[in-house]
Amino acid sequence: MNADEVLALADLNLAEATREMARWQGDYRIEERDDLLLVADASDFPVGHGNCAMALGNQAPESAERVVAQADEFFGQLGRGYTTWIRDHLDADLEAHLQKAGLTSFSDAPGMVLSAPVPDRPLGSALRVAQVEDAEAASALGAVEAAGYATMGMPTQVTERIFSTPARLMNPHTIVVLGTLEERPAAAAIATLSHGIAGLSWVVTLPEARGRGLGEACTRLAGNRAFELGARCVILQASAQGEPIYRRMGYREITRYRWYAKGPATPGPEPS
Repeated sequence: MNADEVLALADLNLAEATREMARWQGDYRIEERDDLLLVADASDFPVGHGNCAMALGNQAPESAERVVAQADEFFGQLGRGYTTWIRDHLDADLEAHLQKAGLTSFSDAPGMVLSAPVPDRPLGSALRVAQVEDAEAASALGAVEAAGYATMGMPTQVTERIFSTPARLMNPHTIVVLGTLEERPAAAAIATLSHGIAGLSWVVTLPEARGRGLGEACTRLAGNRAFELGARCVILQASAQGEPIYRRMGYREITRYRWYAKGPATPGPEPS
């Protein structure tokens, strides 16, 4: 794949993963209007994936004003704020329009790609990672996500809502990995397969298990499993905490994604 193909597939997978996160909750609205994706999930939290507008297609939106007007209409009907995602490689005009309106970016996440599986590394005897195969284990993963993201500013009730129906994660296009410390759930990662690639998200480690390589092991297993299932590459949008680890694993930056939140928002965690 050339660089333009990788970017196009990365954007497509990001959009599909965003749709999928809304579907996990069973109470959502997804609309597409003129290459604009609008997603409203079960929560009114206006930051990140849950309530967002995202330009689609492999070229810049024809009208930044129209993108904002359509998003304002969609979320205004719901009485919600929302986040506009900016693709550094395509959305310069849209970003300039948002800045002119007085909005400020509070997330500048590198979009990264991995082109080949990562060799295994030994873990300590108290650590284990495994792919989740049933709803009971997915429920344990949801608890880890809620507790872990709470330390980064995500309201616990929002994350609990996202993972409130564990069975919805159990499907062939989702790779769910849980890490344990002394048999207690302590880390997680999720990969979503679409468009011939995989997108990694929801990588988290509880404070008591950090610094042991458990989150990295979850990331490695999810990515390697995606390659086994035929993914041509694995992409992610890195948090500041995760970026050095991903670079060490072999991920390389191909673009950046920024968030502009509109409405009664308190900035939450960056994507990971």
